[in-house]
Parts: sequence; structure tokens; C-alpha cells
Amino acid sequence: MEEYTAAEIAAWREQLMGLLGSDAQHYPKRIEATFPRILGKIVSLWGKPDLDAYLDGLMVSDRPGRQGFPGDVAMEIFHLSTIHAGLHLSDEATGTGWAGIQDPELYRKALKKE
Repeated sequence: MEEYTAAEIAAWREQLMGLLGSDAQHYPKRIEATFPRILGKIVSLWGKPDLDAYLDGLMVSDRPGRQGFPGDVAMEIFHLSTIHAGLHLSDEATGTGWAGIQDPELYRKALKKE
């Protein structure tokens, strides 16, 4: 398991707080405390379409035997995913199932398929 210094984590915190701006109340405190590697990855990918796929992969794992995240961590991932998806950097709606809901046309098409 990789160890991170308090200075590295503090730098990631400062950077992500700045990136979140008015959504800073959704800063992932539990991710920082329990999964600093994920925090570093989020900071490094913020503003890039790859982050949408990364966050989706955290929420819906295709790796067998994974137990998932504690509820509070999963909610932080979900909030970050929603905030980042709002930047509209990805060409497609992400796999969370919620990203396309803001687009009425996508929502209408999804309803017709049911």
C-alpha cells in the first residue's frame, strides 16, 4: 500500500477545493481520510473527460469480488461525478444512470425504450 505525506494530501485538498469552487461543500473528506490514492487521481484528472469514466468505474466495478465502498464514500464519489459531469467534457452520458437526466431529449429517449 502506497503511503502519502500530509503535505501531498494537503496540496491535493487545496487544489480540489479551488477546482470545486462554489461546490466546495462537496469536498470528499472521507475519500481523503480513507482512500488518498483516489483523491490524488481525482485531482490529476479533474477537467478531463477521463475523470468521468474513472468515477463511473469506481461506482460500478466490473472486477469480481469487490465489496464496494462505504455509503458515505460512495456518496462523495457520486457528488463529484455529478459536479464533474456538469462540466460537459465527455461526449456521452456517463454510466451512473443520472448524468443524462439533465438533458430532456436523452431522458425522453430513455423512457421510450422501456
